[in-house]
Amino acid sequence: MAGLRDIDYVEMWVEDAGAVAAMYQATFGFERIAEAAPETGLQGHHSVVLAQGEAHIVITSPDDCEGTVADFVKLHGDGVRDIAFRADDARRVFDQAVARGAQPIHAPSEHAGDGAPVVRATISGFDDVVHTLVQREGAFLDALPACYRPVGSPARTKPVLFDAIDHVAMCLRTGTLDEVAEYYKRVLDFEDGHRELVYSERSGMNARVVQCGPIKFPLQEPLASNPSGPIAEFLDLYRGAGVYHLAFLTNDIVHTLRELHQNNVDALPTPGRYYDMLTNRVGPLEERLDDLRDLNVLVDRDEWGYLLQVFTRSLHERQTLFFEVIQRKNARGFGSGNIRALFDAVEADRLAAREMNSSVA
Repeated sequence: MAGLRDIDYVEMWVEDAGAVAAMYQATFGFERIAEAAPETGLQGHHSVVLAQGEAHIVITSPDDCEGTVADFVKLHGDGVRDIAFRADDARRVFDQAVARGAQPIHAPSEHAGDGAPVVRATISGFDDVVHTLVQREGAFLDALPACYRPVGSPARTKPVLFDAIDHVAMCLRTGTLDEVAEYYKRVLDFEDGHRELVYSERSGMNARVVQCGPIKFPLQEPLASNPSGPIAEFLDLYRGAGVYHLAFLTNDIVHTLRELHQNNVDALPTPGRYYDMLTNRVGPLEERLDDLRDLNVLVDRDEWGYLLQVFTRSLHERQTLFFEVIQRKNARGFGSGNIRALFDAVEADRLAAREMNSSVA
């Protein structure tokens, strides 16, 4: 195995790091724990580091209109640049990945950590997504270069809504799904999860999941025969392949969503008929159906248990990055059954509307 432990952090490149960080603090309950800027040694950029539970986000913006970060933002808008992995041996993983075809972005470097050296290296992922490999034994802030300065903050008074990053979902160009999945398997010893073909009258997608221990990547591409729908729309608006959404784990989705609604975070709406069909599809649940309906919570069951999930509306200008909130009750999947169930609910609503129109006529 490649020796990857988990996702250490996700770095977003955005037009205005301060504004995005403040938005995530106010809406999703993140705390600002560190910053870096030219005055601290981060040349040409400004970064804010946010944390909640074990979930960490680095938000970076350019200080002028030139350079790699600025070019990325001009092309994609706000988006995920780096999905950083915590590694047992960053040098070994880097050497192995490059030998297997990954492009070296930054060779391994070392700086002092809390009681042990920290090693960092970066390799290519797909398109404009890269992966930093972090070898550390101390606290999370050790993972960051020395130019990052901790930000003192008062004791947390808000509830912790997210426990960790559950998975990162990607949208890929038509015809590249297998290529990207096999890349992660070859270069970083990821393994296959499930495959799926989903389609409706209006859109469709191929999907695969690859994972390495707790690191999980659902990958999706539009169907060549029906290249429309939300995946194709992302590719058009983002102007390329990239990260579609970040999924955050919670241990009480009803409580978390109540808090998020107080912060004016909206969930994507779910047809009411979805809930009329829910218990027949997934069986008995511990949660109240009225709560799930009220909060637009989707439910799916696999052989290990069931999960509850909600997709939030994007807060970014191009609408190309949003959050998922997910609670797992032993389920290991990603809610793929919800896609078909939503299609069924929409079709049932259409049928009911046609029947009503016919009776009126």
